[in-house]
This record gives sequence, C-alpha cells and structure tokens, in this order.
Amino acid sequence: MRFLSLLLLVALATGCTSSKDGITVFAAASLTEAFQEVANEFEEKHGAAVELNFAGSNTLRVQIEQGASADVFASANEEHMRALVEEGYVDKGIAFAENRVVVVVPSDNPANIKSVEDLCGDVKLVIAGEAVPAGRYAREALFNLDAIYGSGFAEQVLSRVVSNEDSVRGVLAKVALGEADAGMVYATDALAAGDKVKVIELPQVNVSPRYYVGVLSNSGNKELAREFVNFLLSPQGREILQKHGFEVVQ
Repeated sequence: MRFLSLLLLVALATGCTSSKDGITVFAAASLTEAFQEVANEFEEKHGAAVELNFAGSNTLRVQIEQGASADVFASANEEHMRALVEEGYVDKGIAFAENRVVVVVPSDNPANIKSVEDLCGDVKLVIAGEAVPAGRYAREALFNLDAIYGSGFAEQVLSRVVSNEDSVRGVLAKVALGEADAGMVYATDALAAGDKVKVIELPQVNVSPRYYVGVLSNSGNKELAREFVNFLLSPQGREILQKHGFEVVQ
C-alpha cells in the first residue's frame, strides 16, 4: 500500500511539473505547418514546451467533450468553437485567420481537369466529410456555384465523390498520391503541398473559412495558454500565418 501511495505521489508531482513546463494545443489539421512554426517560436521565447495535436475540428471538439486534456483549441470554423464555449469547455473564441477553398489535382493531372466545371465529368473526387469544416465549406462553395453553372451543378459534382475524409489533410494526401483525380481543400493546404499538386481556383463563391482560438476553461496552465494565444495574435504570429497563406483577421 505504501509503495502504491509513493507511485501516486510521483505521478501527481510529474503531472504538476508537466503543467508548469508546457501546454497542449488542439488545432485544426489545416493549421499544421503554421502552428508548428508558431509553437517553435513560442517555445524559444518562453522556454516552455508546446505539444500539438492536429485533426479535424469536429474530432478535436469531441475529444475535448470526452475529457481530453488540452490548454488551447484552434478551430477551422465558428460552430465547433461556439459549441465548446456554450458548453463551458472554452472561455471564449477569438477569430484570428481566414482561408479560401480551392480545387487541387495531382501534379500530372491525369484526368486533365482545367476548371471546376470539369468536376462534372468522369472523375474521382475526394472531399472532407460533412462534419468537418473543410467538407462543409466545400459543399457550400459548390452549391453557391449553382448560380453560375446552373441548378443541379453541385449535385452532379457531389455524385463524383468517391471518399469523404476525416480531415482536409486526408483529402490532400489522396490527391497528392494520385489516389483521386481531384479534391477540395484550403488554399493553405495546397501551398503546403508544393509541387505535389496543381491548384484550380474557384470563381467567387462567397465562402470565407474563418478560424477561432480559445483557452480551455479547465486548462492546467491558463497563464501560459493565454500567452500562446496572445503570441498568435501578435505581429510576429500574424506574420507566420500570412507566410503560410492565411489572411489575418484585423
């Protein structure tokens, strides 16, 4: 019994040390490269470790609701952030960046897709699932394009979907590997992929993906978590976001 008690004390002490020395950030998959750089710069300035967990915003929300330990949450849309704020998991959400939806094709473009109209043809299209912000934005953009290409355009394109991915990076990976003829991702994802994909811009579709960040209410290190958010919103943080293709929210 005494041995078990000692183990418990060691575990508690270790947990306290970890809380003081760093934070855990849950962030939308599309923020991967930008947040990796933000975290590196933050670690250098504060001498504190930043553990990053990337996934679809919906997946991260569920993890938080189920008790996952995190200090900061960055969502690719307002819905998931607002839900966690209303449920008491996050203190408040702050808008910090915007993105846009584009079509990507493999670098050799075997299906010879030259415009969004070509997605109606015999192609294999991948998009993110409906619960994933990137998937919702993609569908919203397609239905808005009905006004340009005619009623039924979106439904025809969606009939070409062969896979609904758990995150926007899943979409990007399938296209980059040539497992799909085209995919719909964020412009920043396409930028991160470099020459592995080619980008096809959409006409004006009035879809502006917006990102929100907030500190978890039960964070074990709120002070450091707030400092991370403040750094993200600082001129240096904004510069990093812009470097990776994001538009910053003023």
